[in-house]
Amino acid sequence: MTRAIATSLPDDPAELRAMLLRVIDERDDAIRTLRLHLAKRFGPRIEALDPRQLGLFADEVKAAERQAAAETVTVPAHTRRKGGPKPLPEDLPRETVVHGLSAEERACPCCSKERLECGRSRHEVVEIEPARLKVVVHETVHYLCPECSGQGVRARKPSLPLPKSYAGASLLAHVAVSKFADHCPLYRQEGMLARSGLDLSRSTMCGWMLGCAELLDPLVALMRRDVLRSRVIQSDDTTVPTLGLVKGRAKDARLWCYVGDIDHRHAVFEYTPSREGKWPQRWLQGFDGYLQTDAFAGYGALCAAPGGATEVGCWAHARRGFFDAKDLAPGFCLEVLREIATLYAVEKEATERGLSHDGRKSLREERSRPQLELLFALLASRREEHLPKSPVRQAIEYVLTRREAFARYLDDGAVEIDNNACERCMRSPALGRKNWLFAGSADGGRAIASWLTAVQSARLHEVEPFAYVSDLLARLAEYRDIPAERKATDGEAMLRELLPAAWVARNPERRLPVAR
Repeated sequence: MTRAIATSLPDDPAELRAMLLRVIDERDDAIRTLRLHLAKRFGPRIEALDPRQLGLFADEVKAAERQAAAETVTVPAHTRRKGGPKPLPEDLPRETVVHGLSAEERACPCCSKERLECGRSRHEVVEIEPARLKVVVHETVHYLCPECSGQGVRARKPSLPLPKSYAGASLLAHVAVSKFADHCPLYRQEGMLARSGLDLSRSTMCGWMLGCAELLDPLVALMRRDVLRSRVIQSDDTTVPTLGLVKGRAKDARLWCYVGDIDHRHAVFEYTPSREGKWPQRWLQGFDGYLQTDAFAGYGALCAAPGGATEVGCWAHARRGFFDAKDLAPGFCLEVLREIATLYAVEKEATERGLSHDGRKSLREERSRPQLELLFALLASRREEHLPKSPVRQAIEYVLTRREAFARYLDDGAVEIDNNACERCMRSPALGRKNWLFAGSADGGRAIASWLTAVQSARLHEVEPFAYVSDLLARLAEYRDIPAERKATDGEAMLRELLPAAWVARNPERRLPVAR
């Protein structure tokens, strides 16, 4: 084998030198690609760039900087909050403790007269009481007429989320929010509740979460109908390992998220046993608006069908490819990242100016469209410089093969530049998965989807989740117990009062200053 290779080498020293240089370049590129994959698998995931990085690279970066210097982008100034702790909220209850002196200590050492109070200093300290459980005893009074036999009546007791359980709405909400908003698995909550005096098994809490998920079904169905009326839907998916789907191990099922536009702002999750394209196609059947995704092939049939959805690219996903590959071709990738940042600067300006959809579209036509054409031209001119299977070339092809989809956000001011709103909603199952690890069954996966729908939709409207879920469970219990004929006539109106936007409008004190 070695002799065969040697005989195939060229005799010309120049050709041999060129061949060796190509081999060395391919080896170095393979090593850099391997490092990139290792960093992507095990390294930090934050996509932040130090502006000073641009000065560390070769002449191609400096040339790109000189070219960009002529195209100045003005970024509006911002106000930075001074350091130090934030002031304590005024609505926190306050308890005043006065520290004085005894009569002996107030006596003056010179004349023995009592010293009088001349002022007070004040210092606030925050203390906390652990969770305090209580038992509410519901006594239903019965009445009987003393004269008429059989004329008895009793007062109506409130509907409970789980009629045969001792769990009240607030306890159920505490368990649900702790798991699905704060990512605390049930086995940890088991110990936390035990410290507060309630001996409660995780299997019992698991049954509670399954039962309450069924209570959420009518509201989740209403949110789904609302999202499908949207002009723009953002979608993404992630894995959720599930027991029981295959024998002997957990199988990766999927959680899909669908976020509606500003007029139908819900995040509706769906659990499926696989990532086949039939699932989003079934969920989005009949939708003919803009669909903004990460270019997963399963959405292709929706966008290819006559009268179907219109595909919109996500520039956050496009940016990620160049960010991940920046160590392989630093000058080129950083130049592309700077061009993409210019597109985002236009979006930031539109937001700060409070522009309407039409105003944002006009600003994009004026500023973003010329910039986007320059970016496409840059990618097309440099694509052949990189090997077909290199990460840099793949990042270029990802954009150029979907050029129309990536430019489509310019056509309508209602469309965002990326689907980060949906990706932010996907952080919750990703963080939760690191704590509760897997779903116990397919029914458990569907319950997770229902709870995430309620909690993440509340977060989209900056609603305090515990107060919302507590009231939600109590009101849905009443909805479940009303007569069927009333549900048929007034059911949707009753449920609409429980949507996060309507609920926080009636309870403005429960709006968080920042979505959490």
